[in-house]
Amino acid sequence: MLDLASIGLDITGQAADTARRTALAPGRLLVEAIRVRLAELLGCAVADVEAVRGQAAQDWPGYVQRLFADVGVGGLLVDGGNAPMDSEAVGRLSAVAGGLPMWPMLRLETVIDPLLAGGASADEVLEAVEYAVCAAAAAGVVACKTVLAYRTGLAVDPAATLHDARRSVQRLDRAAPIRRQAKPLRDLLLRRTFAHCGELDLPIQIHTGFGDSDIRPADADPLGLDDVLRTPEAGRAKVVLIHAGYPWHEKIAYLAAVRPSVWAEFSLVNLLSPATSAERLLALIELAPTGRILVGSDGHGSPETHWFAIDVLRRAWATVRDRLGPLTRRSWLDDAERAIFAGNAVAVYRLDQRSAAVSAPRPGR
Repeated sequence: MLDLASIGLDITGQAADTARRTALAPGRLLVEAIRVRLAELLGCAVADVEAVRGQAAQDWPGYVQRLFADVGVGGLLVDGGNAPMDSEAVGRLSAVAGGLPMWPMLRLETVIDPLLAGGASADEVLEAVEYAVCAAAAAGVVACKTVLAYRTGLAVDPAATLHDARRSVQRLDRAAPIRRQAKPLRDLLLRRTFAHCGELDLPIQIHTGFGDSDIRPADADPLGLDDVLRTPEAGRAKVVLIHAGYPWHEKIAYLAAVRPSVWAEFSLVNLLSPATSAERLLALIELAPTGRILVGSDGHGSPETHWFAIDVLRRAWATVRDRLGPLTRRSWLDDAERAIFAGNAVAVYRLDQRSAAVSAPRPGR
């Protein structure tokens, strides 16, 4: 069953909060926009979307493949969230999507947080993360990812030492959430993981900007990373700052323009704030080289989130092309389109070396 009210930033599980989200859903632009676009796709009235979608989804693989084909999805990088995904789980997803290439990522916090909660020392956590990154690379994982913005924030201290890390673990308050603690250890881990990823040619994604209701927005400003991005370890890694850093997308563009190891990825904001995605995408292109910009959906839950987010991107790019037409040659725009919508991702994640089935998305209509 499609629950459009569940798509959003408020993730609290309380019954009263769920009731509030349901009551407010008809007034949310995101919900209205998905309903209208689904009605167009399914050929039905907007009022009948849920019922017609239910009928179409009885052939679940066929329905998912229809959505992805409509927007030209060529493959998905898969983050299992707090539950790491093994190759079998990724394979099942790919099968539902008609054999669409899917590549898993390693979320670092799935290693760090359980160890800290279980009483591991700083040295044990550091060793375990290094092992996990190396093992993931050997197993074909295409990238690491950190949600440090949800933990101790992006104001990373590149001077954090092993001594600092050990003291921070020794001082953990077991009565408080572990996720908000051990900042020196987490800061040191990021710098060391840059080094490991650089040696393994494994990109690392960093969540930047807004997120669900569990994040503290003040901790998610991407410029907090600037000092650690200047370190030699970061300079040898491929650092992908995801979600466009919204509402600080100009900061992401700046970092991608001046830090040689940084790429800016535009996702999530297109899903949750669709009406002004063209302006934000244009802001990235205005400052950051097109060879340093990637796009994605950050879809989650229902396949409609992937479909809708990519549809928004395609429409946003059509608007951006029109805006840039008087300033550029058509060949420049064509090159930018190929790079942003497929070429940069293939190069950064080395997808051409990992699967012969990679196909480029169709960015515009």
